[in-house]
Amino acid sequence: MSRKQRRMGRRPSSKTLYGSLHIWEYERDDNTAKTNNHRRGPCSTTVSRRDRPLIREKKEDSKQTTNVALDEILRSRSRLQTTTDAMRIVTHDVQFAVIHIPFAMGRSFIHDLRTSIYSILSQSGSTVTDGYIAFMALVAHCQAARLCWSTPDLCRGAKALQCLRNIKPAKPQDAIGILLLGQILFVFEILTDKFTSSAHSIVQSALISARQWYPLLLQEPKFDTMTICPIFMDTVCCLAYRKVPIIRFPIQHRMIVDRYIGVSSTLLPLLYDLCEISYVAKSTMTGTISPNSTATTDEDHAEDCYSAIEKSIESWTPILPPDLLSAYDKTEVQMMLTQANVYRLAGLLVIHRLRYRLGVRDSIAQHYAMCILSEISSSCAGLAQDGGAGGFPIMFPVLISMFEVEGLGEELLEKMSGFMISSVCMSKLRGFVNHVRMAKESGFNGLWFDLVEEHLHYAVIP
Repeated sequence: MSRKQRRMGRRPSSKTLYGSLHIWEYERDDNTAKTNNHRRGPCSTTVSRRDRPLIREKKEDSKQTTNVALDEILRSRSRLQTTTDAMRIVTHDVQFAVIHIPFAMGRSFIHDLRTSIYSILSQSGSTVTDGYIAFMALVAHCQAARLCWSTPDLCRGAKALQCLRNIKPAKPQDAIGILLLGQILFVFEILTDKFTSSAHSIVQSALISARQWYPLLLQEPKFDTMTICPIFMDTVCCLAYRKVPIIRFPIQHRMIVDRYIGVSSTLLPLLYDLCEISYVAKSTMTGTISPNSTATTDEDHAEDCYSAIEKSIESWTPILPPDLLSAYDKTEVQMMLTQANVYRLAGLLVIHRLRYRLGVRDSIAQHYAMCILSEISSSCAGLAQDGGAGGFPIMFPVLISMFEVEGLGEELLEKMSGFMISSVCMSKLRGFVNHVRMAKESGFNGLWFDLVEEHLHYAVIP
């Protein structure tokens, strides 16, 4: 085979991180910690727990504490009017954690997130207070499912959105405030509306406003809690819409462990490049193999526009800090490593479906989907019931896998029902999943991406 040719459409190897996702047995004495690698399961870990101000309680006690905190927030909703009122929740350990844990992969990230939000409210309160109060009340209602639904504070939401549209950042602190506002308004939008096509544009608007400050912001690790998540959100949505994201995350000369993208920040530039290649291929109507092709699964095809990025994503592994196992507990490590592997697989599945229309080379797509869903299923058992478990941003890999296989995705969503915010969003995306499946069964001769513009009526979430 020449160097300009490679095998296309082959069954993907079931590669995992560093050849496998090891089970780490973490043995700690007074001064040292040792790791012994044993290949047992896809991604189960046993590590020591990190000392943190938010002590993890028993599951029953934690649930009761959560319910009390939610009740207190909801009862005080009408009194939440000013930045000072918002600060009272930010400075309350339990209330802050209850509201924000769906947006971080565990309690180890809560301290830094709270520090960032406190700083933003202190310096940019007039910019973010309306949106932040509306966000907190709505998230509290969403999590307190036993309570009767009340109307979201649309007035505050509208005022905050108008502020986002009009503000011009004059300093780094302004840009950070805008990024927070973009994220909380995204959440407000997707939880408020059954159908929404504007949530993605909210995040993009924030990124456009803050873009000139990003080179400076990324030099400061303390800003990571606000700067990385919106890039991730935008990039994932652009994968589905075949658009170019606002910002390409540059490789940093430091190790990053982020509340929302975990240890996968170095994958972001590759996903951006995939979006860019996909956009060009869509514009020039190239890159998709003809359904009339007589090629079989085992044939070799010439390299195409996706070959180089496919190789890069296939060989990608996260850079893990040496203190990962001691700095984060086993639940958090498990979630981060699972997220890293399923997003790598999701990138490969996206490439496969950019090449092949629905109904073509389905076995390859199904294999990717099975790998993704099985990986998540084996890793998330018990996570949603863990009193300290946070958000688990793996919904995009789940979504595109459900296009390919039926049953496993539905079973997985049942297991993940404890991740309340993600579950609410995925329930609204099920309509598009069903539409893609029906199109496939009825002989639709196109890419599932072709169905997005007209039939995807809800925001794609990471």
